[in-house]
Amino acid sequence: MQNLSQNYRVLTIFFFALLAPLGAVADDSDDVLAVVHKWAELESDLTAQAALVTSDRIQVFEMWRRADQAQNLRVQLAKRAAVQKLDPKWDVIVTIEAPIVRVYGNDAAVVSFKRMYEVIPGNAAPRPIYQTYISMTLIKEDGEWKIAHMHGSTA
Repeated sequence: MQNLSQNYRVLTIFFFALLAPLGAVADDSDDVLAVVHKWAELESDLTAQAALVTSDRIQVFEMWRRADQAQNLRVQLAKRAAVQKLDPKWDVIVTIEAPIVRVYGNDAAVVSFKRMYEVIPGNAAPRPIYQTYISMTLIKEDGEWKIAHMHGSTA
């Protein structure tokens, strides 16, 4: 009887050991998606948004590619300052639709989604929604998911 009880315990531990990685992947998927949603929420705070990306992130959109994240942030901040100087009430809202997350191992993930980018001018009529398909590669650095690569194409 004791041998049967011991075998049962071993099988139970083995079963839960098999399930543990599945839970880790599910948690990682949720964590990756949380970074993507936070990135979208911070579109009006580019400096805070930059904390979600690696220092060597590569960003590709349609006709340009930026491989220098520091320069990319300087360009984005300068453009945003110019827009807000002309229109101090200017705002932007970004929505993520239909995200698909794939986690690879313990430290790499790819996310694909449709981004709805809505510019809300303070002194003019709203513009049409700018829609892009986005793919992001995220890596885990020091236990935190960061955006390492991003590619966007017009939807």
